[in-house]
Amino acid sequence: MGAAKTVFLTVLTIAGILLLALSFAASYADEYLNDRITEDCDDEVGTIGEIIGADEGQCQDARDLREQVASVGQTTRLIGACCLATTTLFVIFRRRAD
Repeated sequence: MGAAKTVFLTVLTIAGILLLALSFAASYADEYLNDRITEDCDDEVGTIGEIIGADEGQCQDARDLREQVASVGQTTRLIGACCLATTTLFVIFRRRAD
């Protein structure tokens, strides 16, 4: 395997691993935000505060942020898995050619 291909596959592997780690961090943040929303906004006091505007839109902002974090987590997981799958396919096809 050429030096450029080796470097490319190494970078691709590292990027895939880092993206998967980032997706797990996003999953953790999503779960934390969900717990906080449940704890602070979905009870009786939080619902009443949200209806009369006492929370100043913070509950809805938290829900929007949670959706964004979940979306980023899914996207990074997909891209990271594709990077690792591409690396694996390159290695398999290269070995078959030898």
